[in-house]
Amino acid sequence: MDKLPVLQKLASTKGSLAKIFKAISDPPTTSLQRLKGLTTGGLPTFIDVGNSFGAPAIVEDNLIYQLVQNGKRVVMMGDDTWLQLFPHHFEKSYPFPSFNVKDLHTVDNGCIDHLLPSLYEEDWDVLIAHFLGVDHAGHIFGVDSTPMIEKLEQYNGVLENIIEVLESQSGPGGLHENTFLLVMGDHGQTLNGDHGGGTAEEVETSIFAMSLKKTPSSLPPELNGSFCEPHLDSSEILDKEKMCINSIQQLDFAVTISAMLGIPFPFGRIIL
Repeated sequence: MDKLPVLQKLASTKGSLAKIFKAISDPPTTSLQRLKGLTTGGLPTFIDVGNSFGAPAIVEDNLIYQLVQNGKRVVMMGDDTWLQLFPHHFEKSYPFPSFNVKDLHTVDNGCIDHLLPSLYEEDWDVLIAHFLGVDHAGHIFGVDSTPMIEKLEQYNGVLENIIEVLESQSGPGGLHENTFLLVMGDHGQTLNGDHGGGTAEEVETSIFAMSLKKTPSSLPPELNGSFCEPHLDSSEILDKEKMCINSIQQLDFAVTISAMLGIPFPFGRIIL
């Protein structure tokens, strides 16, 4: 997330309720299999890769199903793979075609058009916005390319706007008093933009988590028993403050979110 300074700054601020994690996924690291892993808590197989261009609906117990069954209103926008996997689960959906890997903007622009207005609405409990341009930029131009950098700069601006809206309405009685923001990738990419295998570049990604709920203090360091990897960022962003980045397993995502929202865990989950 070094190219997303708004998240770096929030996570490094003393007393902040924001944190960045290194998330370790399991191969195969194609998008379909990672979405299945994130929502079921299970391990997709390489046999599933054959379905990547025509995803069947998920029939296993999963996070989205449990959200809907327990009265949560879920809104989705972005990559239309979500609608293929969960065709009857969303209160509202704004899917955009994801198949054309040369298209860096259609899905992202669709998300931007609907996301900010949705933050002022009270008709959802969970909002999913799946941007795709950075993935396509990596595939076509590589991860160190100018189009990739431009996409990340665009995302940083979008995130600044999102966080401004959330924080402006996070006071007592505010619309986003209890909102929890997650910004994450479902997989990494090799230097030439590929993913699907199990190399470190493909399985490692990040999760940024931020609570808008005001609390008396952040969790004391002595109570945070998870492994902490020191991370030093550029002086322009963090004035060389040390920031700790914990490593977590992506398979634990569905269980963790279920516990936070007070709904049952997906039945087939694996806890690591």
